[in-house]
Amino acid sequence: MKALLDKLQLNVAMDSVRNEYLMHARIYGWLVQDLGRSDLETFNNKIYSELFLTPASDPWLGLFTVDTYMALEDSGVVR
Repeated sequence: MKALLDKLQLNVAMDSVRNEYLMHARIYGWLVQDLGRSDLETFNNKIYSELFLTPASDPWLGLFTVDTYMALEDSGVVR
């Protein structure tokens, strides 16, 4: 359990830094470049496909490794 918690803490810390210094800057840049946008769904699709690299069309989306902490019963997998 300690190893899982240690990994979770490290992942949260790294994710926080990455979000603040890399992701936010890029999203703000896109917002400034496209001041006339009116379609939130299109903008969300751009963020997920180009920034998070998780396009909705990805058939592998949602798969995870066994050492990934999910905080859900059975890791959220319904059998």
